[in-house]
Amino acid sequence: MSRIATLDDFEKAYREGLGQPLPPRPWREVTPEWLSRHADGSGDYNPLFRDSSYAAAGRYHQLVGSPSFVFSIAFGANASIWGHISERDVAMEDLSILYLGADIQWHAPVFVGDRVRAIETPVDVTRMRTRQLGEALVCSGRTEYYDHRAQLLATVTNRMLRFPNPGRGVESSASRDRPDRPRVAPDPLVWERTRRGAKPLFRDEAREGDELPTLPKGTYTTSELYLFSYGSLNTSRSRYVAEGSIDMGAGGRADPEYARRSRSQATSFDYGPQRIAWMTQIVTDWMGDRGDLVSLSAQLRRPNLIGDTNTVVGRVVGVRPDSDQLVDVRVAVVNQDGAETAIGTAAVRLPERHAIADPHAALFSADKPTEAGLYG
Repeated sequence: MSRIATLDDFEKAYREGLGQPLPPRPWREVTPEWLSRHADGSGDYNPLFRDSSYAAAGRYHQLVGSPSFVFSIAFGANASIWGHISERDVAMEDLSILYLGADIQWHAPVFVGDRVRAIETPVDVTRMRTRQLGEALVCSGRTEYYDHRAQLLATVTNRMLRFPNPGRGVESSASRDRPDRPRVAPDPLVWERTRRGAKPLFRDEAREGDELPTLPKGTYTTSELYLFSYGSLNTSRSRYVAEGSIDMGAGGRADPEYARRSRSQATSFDYGPQRIAWMTQIVTDWMGDRGDLVSLSAQLRRPNLIGDTNTVVGRVVGVRPDSDQLVDVRVAVVNQDGAETAIGTAAVRLPERHAIADPHAALFSADKPTEAGLYG
């Protein structure tokens, strides 16, 4: 196929594949090491997701994946980036992309030992006009995550902006280049984080207007970019590189010149799902081990660039009727200038006081020596 260089041609080719699943990638087995790598990449050291001894005494009696672990199973954006169009047929120098956000629903936990796989399907494409980039397409792809029992684990609908590349970075008004800008090392923040943990947060304790404990993420560095890219996503090498580039590590975005020329960013920038992982973390830290993150609708409003300093904030915005057991929480990633670079609304299921007892406590109790009897 000849190179696709216009929105009209891209839309026509993308529409031809709507509703048709992409060929899935191979099954992968969930291991403790994989969960730890994702925790390193996302900066979420919740022991429920990485400490086998802690998890064994908890709700599931074994390690489980964090809600954002689905992005480690599969990035889930190929359906919204390319659909069934070959990557070689579209150059970022002609038509670039921006990640707009995702709607996520979680259906079941991911356990160590599960084999997992994702099915991606392009589902929609619409036209829009943006203030800075002009006419563009919004391409939507649905990713369904399954385990080896054919159980649906999560559903993610990604939205990707496809637009004619202006050939330069769209300037940001952020103050990351000022000498007096805040600079905070991100690594110690991971170790210092305090979580609710095993102490239940009951639904009758949640009140509209309650503030979630803030989640500082520090200054976004190239190390943070690579940790997410290689820890949470994958370590695969690129089969080919973009025109004029020799380095496609982290999708090329760690190279400031590539980011400006091919991705219309002022400098190196993050993966959208990295901030979504942060927004899920502030919720899971707050709700504790007994809560369930049911859904999250996330929007990316502006880029998160190398040198930006980020804090995640949250607030309870609604407590639903007893029959739903759900609490609605607004979350946002805020940079050093107070600008919300990403926002989201999460639905959380909190336990009731009368339903907190573990029905399987005896089954998962510690082994005790017994005397041999007539029947052994």
